[in-house]
Amino acid sequence: MIYDDEGDIDYEAWYNLNKNYLPKEFITLIEDKSDSLFFMFRVYRKVIKQLPSAIHELMLQQYPVFKTEKRPMVMEYIDTIAETTGHTLLFQLYNLVQGQKQGVNIREKYPKFEEWVDFYGRPHKPHTIDENARPQYKWLNDAEWIVFRNHENEQMLEFFNWEEKRKFEFIDLVQTTILKYYKELYELNADEWIIYAVSIRDEYEYFLSACEDVELFIDCGFPEEEIKLTDAEFLQNYSELSDEIKRNASSLRNRRIAGEKI
Repeated sequence: MIYDDEGDIDYEAWYNLNKNYLPKEFITLIEDKSDSLFFMFRVYRKVIKQLPSAIHELMLQQYPVFKTEKRPMVMEYIDTIAETTGHTLLFQLYNLVQGQKQGVNIREKYPKFEEWVDFYGRPHKPHTIDENARPQYKWLNDAEWIVFRNHENEQMLEFFNWEEKRKFEFIDLVQTTILKYYKELYELNADEWIIYAVSIRDEYEYFLSACEDVELFIDCGFPEEEIKLTDAEFLQNYSELSDEIKRNASSLRNRRIAGEKI
């Protein structure tokens, strides 16, 4: 059998079946680059075949305003985000696995490793207002301060939980798909898992930034052709919008965070 249970050619099985008939130069090349070739066929090809549609579905769930978009250039841009998410991450993980095989010392390779351990290796906590902030609100009496403090902390916790839920949904989707095919990742050591966490978080930041830009683009009513502007050009055009448009976009975002379906 040279086909796997998904109907794709099993590259390793195909090679073992046909290697006696292949040119020697071809066999030498394959065996010299076997890790790279097997990664491309067993991992990269399969993940990229499945991931875009799943990412697109997640985008529509997290950014429902995308469902209202009918303009071809904007729809194409949204599709591009889904289609490009994960590519860089996969090659970063491939390099991580290869580095392990070559005996790379993670702590020597990454000068900021200890900072990353602190940031990525511990659960995140929401920002809060405590008594240290009390002097900044001298115009509030004690009773007013308590009400204000509690309200602000509730709002920050709500936003924190909203952000964390969306982040978890993305990371769970991406890593479930990758780990299904890239079994070698299970052999990473503790230090390498920190780099894995850094890499997948960076991929989420790319996804988050791209999606939030499109959401803002739609909410502000920018013309279709401006979807291809650079970040600097987009920010410049945004800065020139009226305060009313900006307030409306901010209001829409806050209503979505609060759970309103709009």
